[in-house]
Amino acid sequence: TMPRLQRLGWRINFEGGMETFMDKVESTIPVVHINNSSNAGFFEVGYDYETTSGQSLSDTEIQHAINMGEAFVKRGNKTILLDINAVEAAREVFSDCAVGAGDRPGSFKMNDIHAAYVQSSLLSLDGADIEASSEWMNKANAQNRQAKVEPVPLGKLEDTLRDYQKNGVYWLSFLEQSGFCGILADEMGLGKTLQTLTWLSLQREKTDAQHAPALIICPTSLVDNWAEEAEKFVPHLRVQKMHGSARHEHWEKVPDCDLIITSYALIRRDLDEYIQHTFSVIVLDEAQHIKNRTTQNAQAVKQVKAHHKLVLTGTPIENSVTDLWSIMDFLMPGYLGNHKTFRENYELPIQSGGPDAELALIRLRRKLHPFLLRRLKKEVAKDLPDKIQRVAYCTLSGDQSRVYKQLAESAKKEIGNLVGAQGFNKSRMQILKILLQLRQTCCHLDLLKLPHLKSEYPSAKLELFFELVDEALDAGHRILVFSQFTSMLSIIREELEERDLKYCYLDGATKNRQERVRQFNTDRSIPIFLISLKAGGSGLNLTGADMVIHFDPWWNPAVEDQATDRAHRIGQKNTVYSVKLITKGTVEDKVLQMQQKKKSIIDSALEKDADMVQSLTWNDVQELLSV
Repeated sequence: TMPRLQRLGWRINFEGGMETFMDKVESTIPVVHINNSSNAGFFEVGYDYETTSGQSLSDTEIQHAINMGEAFVKRGNKTILLDINAVEAAREVFSDCAVGAGDRPGSFKMNDIHAAYVQSSLLSLDGADIEASSEWMNKANAQNRQAKVEPVPLGKLEDTLRDYQKNGVYWLSFLEQSGFCGILADEMGLGKTLQTLTWLSLQREKTDAQHAPALIICPTSLVDNWAEEAEKFVPHLRVQKMHGSARHEHWEKVPDCDLIITSYALIRRDLDEYIQHTFSVIVLDEAQHIKNRTTQNAQAVKQVKAHHKLVLTGTPIENSVTDLWSIMDFLMPGYLGNHKTFRENYELPIQSGGPDAELALIRLRRKLHPFLLRRLKKEVAKDLPDKIQRVAYCTLSGDQSRVYKQLAESAKKEIGNLVGAQGFNKSRMQILKILLQLRQTCCHLDLLKLPHLKSEYPSAKLELFFELVDEALDAGHRILVFSQFTSMLSIIREELEERDLKYCYLDGATKNRQERVRQFNTDRSIPIFLISLKAGGSGLNLTGADMVIHFDPWWNPAVEDQATDRAHRIGQKNTVYSVKLITKGTVEDKVLQMQQKKKSIIDSALEKDADMVQSLTWNDVQELLSV
């Protein structure tokens, strides 16, 4: 055990006869030889052992000692100590990665994809002597992010991206140029979508890939969000959403597009169409949707052909060993071995705990590190504002859309009749009541309380909400959820209880407000706090949360900002991530546009929500009702 303790940083002193004995013994130094292979894309590794006096030890002598359970070799009167742990660890790395015998006797042939893993594993064996070309070491250093990745020109987005986001794009570009796939696993709120779109807008190097579209596969609830972000940041790309029943009209356009966006649900149904194309890149968003290797999702995406692949996730993927094999099997089949081998070498030892689990986890992290980039908000805090705000879009589900259109049409007639009969100012309250129904439809049909509409009709926004919640909880975030509709909060409560998720709740009828606040701030096992917008807009200090979700938009954005500031205030040590959920092409979308258009008026003149409502003009109302 002595060499291992020394590698771990211990200083060992001997006394008496042991000190005299240790003065005479020698120890071994493993010498690893790394050479280019005659086959492109491979390298060869061989090794031998030298003593501190320069003598060589044969592999046979070392194997004999291991077989005898001894940590030394006797040569005449000399005792040579062996670092058995290091010998076995090195052999394990070689057997793990070798794809056959090398050209030189006693050497192994390995794929370039394992260069970084071999390098980091050997460097962890203090005292090992690595003999390799500077070209190989530079490549391994770059893969392990020990050398700076070369910048690439980002065009118009150069001034948009923060420094860590630029580094993320450089890394994605480096991986693609090296022929490796990767996982961008930045914590949610750090802009994985923006980094990906920036990288996708770069010129592809391979000729075939230059003229092929990229394919984004994401949860149904995020299709519109990808399209919205693409329109905002890379408007020059030709984007086609393959979504909804009308998608079949667009198959002929696919080769002429730059970016195709579809969902996991539809990739399964439309697989016959997709396998007829080879894409420049396939990007999987929310990788947990293929974590089970036996699901239709996982099996379908693995059949689609592409020159390059990328996976996005906001959760710490290396902590979920069971899910990891399927994701890596999509990215780089064979890199983690077959599923049976992976289970025996990694999954089962890690599940069992103890020293074997620690060693297996270290090996697994070394293997993943070259192809996994994860930054946390606290690591890039100097690049971030105190508060990150974004809008997440979704589209009404089929049933919601039909009901919404019917209500919008009848609302136009009803409001037109009202204004014609009694004028706009006298009709304000009735108009607001009609607009309220449309806003409720955007959230959930159950809010309308119509006898023929029950909760079997899905809510697109609720689906998007839980997509965000699942990612946030996996990454250890705690969330404040605001809605102006207590009936919507009740629906969310029921869903949370179905999922066995703990939560706190507060609305206007809550008596012990401060007790609820204290409970949430002190009990970290409660990840979610549901709050009605009016009840939680002021007087609460909720710095126990670092994420805020606004389920529905309010007329006056100042009211939403006040609610966000329950978390974003003195005592908050983390960057707060605030997300506003908006249904595209509805009154919610129009409210948001109106807020942005009238921002200067709102900031300077309107302090109360009632002021905002009173400021609505007849033109505003007509615009809100336009679909």
